[in-house]
Amino acid sequence: MWTWSGVHFGYRRGDSLFTYDGFEAGRFSGPEVYGIDGRYLGEVQSSEEDGDRLVTGSYKKTCRASVFTPILDRPHVRVADRMALPLYCGYEHFPSPEIVKRNFLAPKTIQGMFKTAGR
Repeated sequence: MWTWSGVHFGYRRGDSLFTYDGFEAGRFSGPEVYGIDGRYLGEVQSSEEDGDRLVTGSYKKTCRASVFTPILDRPHVRVADRMALPLYCGYEHFPSPEIVKRNFLAPKTIQGMFKTAGR
């Protein structure tokens, strides 16, 4: 999956959104994606040019869902980024995989936080 800005984010498996290196960064509720702490991260939107992409709706940033403990999955090879698309009014760029991980992983909480993916 790519972001609206063209950054290769990772992949979807079931209702989970993983970064390319196997970190479960969010869970889907319909087209919307919520982070580990339950905060709205963004959603999947179709682009005419390039299929589905991740983008953040500015007006949904106060939405919340259940918190969850992330799992680690198999890493995938990071593929090339794509061309950025112009944002629609009311939307902003979905965070990059590095930003999502940095925002949710404090160094002292990394150990013991993960379950291994058994899917």
